[in-house]
Amino acid sequence: MDDLCKRTEQLWEIYFKGEEECNLRAMDEFLDPECVIIGTGRHEFYKNVSEFVNALRQEITERKDLQFQFKDFWCQQKPAGPDVCLVYGGISIWWESEDKTLKIDMDSRFSILYKREASGWKVVHIHQSMPNLEQLDGEYYPKTLSQQMKQSQEKIAELTELAQRDSLTHLINFRTFKKCYQNWNEDNSWLFIVDVDKFKQINDNYGHVAGNRVLQKIADVLLSTVRASDLVCRMGGDEFLILCGGFHSQEEAETFIKRLQKRVLDAGKGERAWAGISAGTAKIHAGESLETVLGRADLALYAEKRDRSGLL
Repeated sequence: MDDLCKRTEQLWEIYFKGEEECNLRAMDEFLDPECVIIGTGRHEFYKNVSEFVNALRQEITERKDLQFQFKDFWCQQKPAGPDVCLVYGGISIWWESEDKTLKIDMDSRFSILYKREASGWKVVHIHQSMPNLEQLDGEYYPKTLSQQMKQSQEKIAELTELAQRDSLTHLINFRTFKKCYQNWNEDNSWLFIVDVDKFKQINDNYGHVAGNRVLQKIADVLLSTVRASDLVCRMGGDEFLILCGGFHSQEEAETFIKRLQKRVLDAGKGERAWAGISAGTAKIHAGESLETVLGRADLALYAEKRDRSGLL
């Protein structure tokens, strides 16, 4: 786990001590664009970094000659999962004008939620408030906020998961597959487009509930056959996409498809409504777009179904 306490201290130093341009440029490094920020004031609630930066720009202008000093700072971090960490602590700020007419002496507590993203740890939630005088030593404030944040993050994770997956088969959807393909860099990779044979007849003869069950079970077979690092996607209807690495020849790719077809047929033993699968294969060349590779796989699938038409 990275030292997020040190990173948190740097964040507060930027906020209280940094010059205007330094503050604004640093926001991208520390904060997720959709970070929610709740301050000590009644109206200090920002739904994203853009709102916060606009308010911060105005605040920096109003600070004028103010120079905040850290009188005390402490924090602790508590991992909430492999990619989530809660950092909580306290901060004391002090300042006094030369003529003694203006004085700042503020103690507050904060809770900051970090999430590990592709670019590193990003802050997704900040809450700063005056302490509860009834809290005990060692407690981060407030407990109810941490519970609410946990529930909120769980809900966000749930909604994100739903947005990335097909609701019927729970495989990743085509939109997610396209994003994953852009970051795919494994050598000797192949794209397979899989089609359920005569799927319309299953729906016509046995109903759509039976058809859905066939799709779900075939999805399970596909997912259990590939490696953990490979991708399986429901593209739509009765078509699936598989992205695999490690096949050094057309023969190896075809052997993989034959194994898939056998496993699908074996899974359907005893099922009243069932069907086999056909597949088209395409080797991925460096720099090829998904649309290009998918087009070649689609042609291969058409040729496969044509050659097997007497068996389907």
